[in-house]
Amino acid sequence: MTEMAGLQRALSALYAQRRGLEVVGENVANANTDGYSRQSVNLQEISGPSVPSIWSKYDGVGSGVKVADITRFRDQFLEIRSALEHGASGQLGKVSNTLSQLETLFGEPSDTGIQSQLTQVWTGFDDVANAPSDIAARTQLLQRATTLANTINSTAAAITSMSKSAVSELTALTANVNAKAGTVAQLNDAIKNRLVNGLSANDLLDQRDKLASELAGQIGATIRPGTDGQVTLAVGGTALVYGSHAETLDVDSSNPTVVLRWHKDNFPAAVSSGEAGGLMQVVNQTLPQYLSGLDAIAVHLRNDVNGLHNSIGGGIAATAQNQSAAGNLTFQLALNGGAYATATVAGADWSGAGGAAALQTALQTSVNAAVGAGNATVTVTGGSGQPLKVSLVPTGTNKVLIQASAGNAGFATLLGSTAVGLDGIGGRDFFSGTNAATFSVSSAVAGNTSAVAAGTVGNGPLDNSVALQAAELGGATAGADAQYRAYIVSMGVDSQTTQQRDSIQQKTTDAIDNQRDSNASVNTDEEMVNLVAFQRGYEASARVMTTIDEMLNTLINNTGVR
Repeated sequence: MTEMAGLQRALSALYAQRRGLEVVGENVANANTDGYSRQSVNLQEISGPSVPSIWSKYDGVGSGVKVADITRFRDQFLEIRSALEHGASGQLGKVSNTLSQLETLFGEPSDTGIQSQLTQVWTGFDDVANAPSDIAARTQLLQRATTLANTINSTAAAITSMSKSAVSELTALTANVNAKAGTVAQLNDAIKNRLVNGLSANDLLDQRDKLASELAGQIGATIRPGTDGQVTLAVGGTALVYGSHAETLDVDSSNPTVVLRWHKDNFPAAVSSGEAGGLMQVVNQTLPQYLSGLDAIAVHLRNDVNGLHNSIGGGIAATAQNQSAAGNLTFQLALNGGAYATATVAGADWSGAGGAAALQTALQTSVNAAVGAGNATVTVTGGSGQPLKVSLVPTGTNKVLIQASAGNAGFATLLGSTAVGLDGIGGRDFFSGTNAATFSVSSAVAGNTSAVAAGTVGNGPLDNSVALQAAELGGATAGADAQYRAYIVSMGVDSQTTQQRDSIQQKTTDAIDNQRDSNASVNTDEEMVNLVAFQRGYEASARVMTTIDEMLNTLINNTGVR
């Protein structure tokens, strides 16, 4: 039976070489398939029996060859490392992209940006100071201030829109993550069933590992090997996929801080990596930080200009504090757009030690009678040989307008440093709004060039002192301009730093991926060599079978024939 055993050996070789050719063909066919892992047949000799029979023993050279298994080239440790790097890369990529968008939004330095428009506003105040009665200069100032306000408004709206878009992107990303997690769980189950039943699961393993890598980049999922070819994917230490079971995540944007929560118990998911982690950083930290910074600049600008434009106050020199012969000193006040009421203070000698307190009491009583108690506070300091300083400040959100009363000298005498427009009215806000989104030229000034206060009541209608002080705000070391420049510099540094980190991280990720792919990807040159080897092996096996067949033919048909 030696020849029959030889035929069996040759047949096993044919089967083995053919299987090798099939695997090579599969590798070549998927050389460009994303996620495909190179495969290789492991051939194993079929040995003879190791225990002799009763009357004979096996003295052959083996029983042929068989395919022991098909190896899938995939380094599990590199897969785990790659997942970590993809998570970090995904997070940095989203933050870097957002900062780049912010830089583009502000576009500094620019001839049309906020910095340039701030400069134009200060120049507008300077033009008004040069010609306080020039309507054209006043009109141009209001137009420039309105343009600046509109730009700040639109910038704030754009940042808010970016935040809403990031939340929408996070919601769509989370839905995609949930779907992929469910697919990974299904593949885990199918892989286990195949391996338990002795079948190859290489194709399913490729699909599962590709999805796991994508989840790592999307939500920072970490990979933990399990039994029977399965893996566990964890997010923030909690399993997203465990065996054939997958959890789901929900986006909670009901509060200012956006949170990802586990659907099963509504508990927050500790997501800090991947694209989801980057989007959450963008929504909860990056964009609020820069919107808050813009709000602070708008409020600073409002307060700086309004501090000059709406101030109500005055000063009485030490030599003029005896007003006992002045009679009644009057001026008119209007609270929150209401009708004007006259405030009257009887002239007295306020030059003594108690002069400041006496004047404060008299002014406060008169103001209370005009606009109601608690709506404005009068403060008088100095005296006793020093100038008296007087201020009138509306309380809370109240607005108080003030003007002279029928040619009486009371307004200029008591509150002579009040900034007034060409119409003689003071106390108006130039800017209004509580943040960048609501910042605007106040309704009391918008469209009313006479309402722009260039000087003070005490110095006459053509005084330019207030406009000059406003023009100088642009060069203030602690002004809104300086704050805006620091804001832009901080944004540029933050963006550059993040981009550098993202670039370094991307190079690290690429290096790990290249290392992984060098082991798992298909080398067509190598496969061609394998193809020739298996082809020659198949041909040789077929030749062995033909030779044995010829030998048997000679033995059976020609032996003993004369």
